[in-house]
Amino acid sequence: RHETASMDTFSYGVANRGASIRIPRVAEAEGKGYFEDRRPASNMDPYVVTGRIIKTTILDEA
Repeated sequence: RHETASMDTFSYGVANRGASIRIPRVAEAEGKGYFEDRRPASNMDPYVVTGRIIKTTILDEA
């Protein structure tokens, strides 16, 4: 079974592989760490994806 988040619906969760954004348990426990955006397809250019994430989350250029 594939645990892929829908592109049409945003969701997040701790240790939830079916969510759009997955937060590791250790990051929640420590209040810091990383998150996984599970929506980009594996065949996407990682530089394009990273640039888009930075533009929309840090630079607010949606």
